[in-house]
Parts: sequence; C-alpha cells; structure tokens
Amino acid sequence: MRLKKALVLHKKSIYQIQAEEFKDERFLQLLKEGHESVRKVKLAHEEHIAALDTVKDELARRNIEFQSVARIEMSTSVDDIDMMISVGGDGTFLDASHFVDDIPLLGVNSSKSSSFGHFCIGSKDNFAELLDKVISDELQPEKILRLDLNLNGTLLKQKVLNEILIAHTHPAATSRYLLSIDAVKEEQRSSGIWIGTPAGSTGSLRSAGGEIQPIIDNEFQYIVREPCVRPGEADKLLHGFLRRDQAMEVVSQMRTGAIFVDGQHIEYPFPMGDKLIVSASKNDLNAYVCPTVNDMFLTKQLVDADCKS
Repeated sequence: MRLKKALVLHKKSIYQIQAEEFKDERFLQLLKEGHESVRKVKLAHEEHIAALDTVKDELARRNIEFQSVARIEMSTSVDDIDMMISVGGDGTFLDASHFVDDIPLLGVNSSKSSSFGHFCIGSKDNFAELLDKVISDELQPEKILRLDLNLNGTLLKQKVLNEILIAHTHPAATSRYLLSIDAVKEEQRSSGIWIGTPAGSTGSLRSAGGEIQPIIDNEFQYIVREPCVRPGEADKLLHGFLRRDQAMEVVSQMRTGAIFVDGQHIEYPFPMGDKLIVSASKNDLNAYVCPTVNDMFLTKQLVDADCKS
C-alpha cells in the first residue's frame, strides 16, 4: 500500500494519569507500599512506553510522516492519512475505529502483562515485520461489520465496532422499552439489551449467553439481559441475529435510560419516548486483524498460534 502518512493514536497509562499528571496521593502511597491493587501498574506503563517508542522509531526509519495523539485528545474523524495505528489495548482500538471510515486500522498491544489485545495483531516485538508486510501488500485488511445508530432521526457519529448496551442508568433498576424487529413488537422489562457485531460477540454478548461469531461474519446479534418475563408471558425477541438488510427499533419507556456505545466512555441519554434504530453500517471497518481470531473462544485454548505471537 501507499503508506506516506500515519496517525498513531495511543492511550495514557494508569501510571501516567494517576502518578505523573494528577499526582494522586492515595495512588502514590499504594505504589510505595507495593499494594497488590497496583502491583502491575508500573510494569504496564514501562511496557506501553517501550511499545509506543518502537512504533514511532519504525515509522521514522521508513520516512513515514506521522502524528502521535493521545486518544483522550482525539475528537474528529480523519481522512488525510493512509493508516491509523492504535497503541494500547482493545479499548484504544475501539476508540480509534470511531475516527476512520475507509482508512485501515492496525492495532498494537502495548502491554501484554495487562491487556489481552483481542483486536491487536501488533506488538513491540513484531511491529517492524508487520509494517513491512503492510507496505508490501503481503498483509491485507479485513472488512469488519459495524453498526449505525439513528436516534430520533439523527445518525450518531460513532459507528459501533463492538456493542451497545441499552439500559436504565441505575444498574439496580428495571429497563423498560418497546422492541421491534420486522413485524414483531414486544414490550419488555429486563436489565437491558446488548446489541453487538461479530467483532463484539466474544465480549459482553458472550458473557450474557450470546453466540460467538467469526469476526468477519455478516450478521449482528442481540441478547436481552435477565429478562423479567411474568407467568403466562412468552417473549419472542430475547436473542437473535439480523442480516445486513434488517434493522431493529427500540423505544424507551424509561425516565432515565441510556445508550452506552463500545464501553463506558460514550453515553447518550435515552429518556421516555426516544426511538433508536440499529442497523448494519454501509461503512465496514478496514482492519488488520486475524480472520480466525474469534475461534480461540470456541476451544479451551487461550491463544491461537495463527493469530497471536
């Protein structure tokens, strides 16, 4: 590929934020005591900095122009680069995916001691090799399904890569809503609904009882969390799959509901009467991922040798 300009989107480590920026006294005291709650924090920080330096050095060595930006400082989509590189873990990769349409994304797991890095085929040790394979076209990006969210007639700016959670803002409260798919409509009560992509099927969806899909699958999935089905009732829309040409509609019956997008950082209010339409996006994510990476969750193997180094 023509790789002349890249953007490196990186996280800030917990150590950077708590010790160096905020100089949090409680955190510093725990570090001094060697408390078990922070025992791995300094190691993770050192690994992260080393990986970030490696990414910068290898780009510079190949005369590739780049800008390095902390993910907390990123606010708008980019279209004037040839590739985005996320340096962190899966959370950083998810954040990075919200800022690109067609531009390919490569994830680098910067701290193997603290991050699983499901989406990240890169690391400090193999980044140089991966970069050369990208440049020579030996490595090609995969197309990963994302979701569009239309809230009250307005298309939200984030294209969902993992999943959304629709729920009451208080975790102990009942989530109430009307759920519609095709000609079926139900009034439901539960602790919320997960709606996710194939890429997100190994995370919260899996934990809630959903099915694992290949990361390059073309259907998206929903599952209702802890449905409150009364005696004599039989809700039909508790778990299922939708094709790319289908959509689902959720109307809030909650005074203080919310839509959580790809984790806890992006949240939209979802009060009574609001309507959300979820559908497959026409803009897939072009990502350098292993197409069989989700298979590891179908076995007892923790690592798939074809995907992880």
